[in-house]
Amino acid sequence: MTTAVTNAHLRGRDGLWTIAIVADGTIASLDPVQPGGAPADPTVIDADGGLVLPAFIDCHLHLDLAYSLDLVAPNTSGTLVEAIGHWSEAKRELTAENVRQRALRAIDDEISFGVGHIRTHVDVGTAAEMRLCEGILAAREATRERIDIQIVVFPQDGIVQDPGALEQMREAMRLGCDVIGGIAHNERTEADSRRHIDLLFDLAEEFDADIDCHIDETDDPRSRCTEVLAAKTVERGWQGRVTASHVCALASYDDEHAARVISLLVEGRVHVITNPGVNLHLQGRGDRYPKRRGLTRVSELIDAGINVSAGQDCIRDPFYPLGTGNMLEVGHLLIHADHLSTPAGIERVADCITDNPAKALRLDGYGLAVGKRADLVILDAADMTEVFRTRQAPRCVLRGGRRVMGC
Repeated sequence: MTTAVTNAHLRGRDGLWTIAIVADGTIASLDPVQPGGAPADPTVIDADGGLVLPAFIDCHLHLDLAYSLDLVAPNTSGTLVEAIGHWSEAKRELTAENVRQRALRAIDDEISFGVGHIRTHVDVGTAAEMRLCEGILAAREATRERIDIQIVVFPQDGIVQDPGALEQMREAMRLGCDVIGGIAHNERTEADSRRHIDLLFDLAEEFDADIDCHIDETDDPRSRCTEVLAAKTVERGWQGRVTASHVCALASYDDEHAARVISLLVEGRVHVITNPGVNLHLQGRGDRYPKRRGLTRVSELIDAGINVSAGQDCIRDPFYPLGTGNMLEVGHLLIHADHLSTPAGIERVADCITDNPAKALRLDGYGLAVGKRADLVILDAADMTEVFRTRQAPRCVLRGGRRVMGC
């Protein structure tokens, strides 16, 4: 058990600091380092001037898809539509054990890069049956001592157009999943998309659960699901408990309409998640020039007071052949894609993989402060600019003060 991390740089604080950790794994104090160097104590970690952060959070991932690229036909067009088609075929043959093994590989990767919390979506549509969900639940159980995982029940093929999906979502929640997921834009008609959103809130009320909905993951400026979700959040009294993931169409709206949608998101206290790698890869693919970047309006949303986070989304699957589980790579892409390379912008991006997703996931005890759990990453660089520039794996990862990697 670690008793302290010393000679550490901390975000927003000058000089070097010592983080004292007590036996229950929480932070007891944050104190400026006194002259004399690190004590010769094996329970004290010398950060040697490196930056210490709370554990990274991957707030949007698909563990059931991870490392499935070799199990599906090649996505020759690189499009979302083709990826969905290939996945629809492949998932009918997958076993729970196959899903568990691939998920464990991805979880190990994320832990090695300092991720302490994951929110993963799992396909529970009728074609997937419950096999994918069972595999992810097993992987979570096998790794619960090393990482926290929230599971979102995700109807990949829709709800209205996939009869039986709603009952599968209900069964997955009974089995121990945590969050109600959706994909409102993936229905046949606008009316069906609205019905999809209503059903999400009905199910969320039934289980007193939060909602995290894939929404408007399209370049189509006519797609209107985000504003419906935000308005329904207020109508149903679910403010602060709803997350809109992707929200790509917002970038294709004219400024006047975008401002209206953003004001609705503010009113509903809706969290927004962007997935820079996958959004850059999939969106804007049909454009000539100028090409749209595909991400949502990250800076405008943050400026409006909306809680914005960034996720990995995919690791080597038919939707995205890349992805490593390194949240610093996710942040690095976001810095480029939304022109967030100023000192203030880089700090915003750091928030998008730490404090902001902690709010979206409503995590208790998260953060680098007295009384919070000592889930920490110790990095070799002294500031966030250098951290994102090099994107190195942490020197050490702590969970509740216990070393889970490095040191």
